[in-house]
Amino acid sequence: MAKVFYLENIKKGLFKDTIVVIGYFDGVHVGHQKIISLCVERARELGGSSLVFTFDRPPVNIIRRGLYKKLITSLEDKIELIENMGVDYIVLARFDEEFSRLTPESFCREVLLEKLGPKEVFVGEGFRFGRDAEGDNVFLGNFLSSYGVVLTTVPLYRVNGIIVSSTAVREYLSKGDIEKVKKLLGRYPRISGRVVKASGRGKKLGFPTANIDVSDRFVIPRDGVYTGIVMIEDQKERFFCVVNVGNNPTFGGTKKWVEAHVLDFDRDMYGKKISIYFLKRIRDEIVFRDESELVKQIKTDLSTARKYFSDEFSEEYMHSL
Repeated sequence: MAKVFYLENIKKGLFKDTIVVIGYFDGVHVGHQKIISLCVERARELGGSSLVFTFDRPPVNIIRRGLYKKLITSLEDKIELIENMGVDYIVLARFDEEFSRLTPESFCREVLLEKLGPKEVFVGEGFRFGRDAEGDNVFLGNFLSSYGVVLTTVPLYRVNGIIVSSTAVREYLSKGDIEKVKKLLGRYPRISGRVVKASGRGKKLGFPTANIDVSDRFVIPRDGVYTGIVMIEDQKERFFCVVNVGNNPTFGGTKKWVEAHVLDFDRDMYGKKISIYFLKRIRDEIVFRDESELVKQIKTDLSTARKYFSDEFSEEYMHSL
């Protein structure tokens, strides 16, 4: 289990001769996994410690003021995913206005050298940093080399010819293309949140749902219906489900929800934190003429989902999530 520190709490000299990798790592996609793995492997080769240096929020949201970039993963999920890669330390910087004003030289000296004590540093191709993104790989390499620190720039990673990036993940999520998202992430996409009370309409129709309100903060798949898995976090239990993403247009809804109907399940989940994994898109969101037409379609969706879980999805995957 990695030890997690906030940058502001680190005293000079705490870390020495670390192998550091820097990035925001939203989504922790396969490109991020590649560069973090290289850092971990190098640390093991040298008998040293691997350290991931990242930020508590998207830097662009502070730098551009008002441009809100929705998250692929929460900070908590990001830390968990990175920890699972065998990293020794994770250091989080609170990316605020003050931090964004650090010059490239100040960032290198006050953050990297004085706080993180690197022997080697890994960054991705096109890495920019410092006030107004003035710093780049060339500046970083020249600065670090004068202190005997080695910089390794890792090329962009490609999957089936597609450059892996958080932007690409967002694009395919917005299209509901779960298969491509899975290839870029190296896992099924998920969102996490606490189950909250909504209209209760699903229960009245005979199909109760666990609802999480995450659309304002996170990138979620395109409106529609999906097969999925719900994991109740405090118990680590997993259940098959059908997930609806949308605003219930049949009933004039305006707020977007993620609603999971868990198959063969009759327990209360209100207030519990759950994770919903999206497996396969079933259909687009539809406006129905009345409730009876909606109920008929829900039954069809459930039948489609059960066939998918029976014929296509291996339960081994469920326990590897």
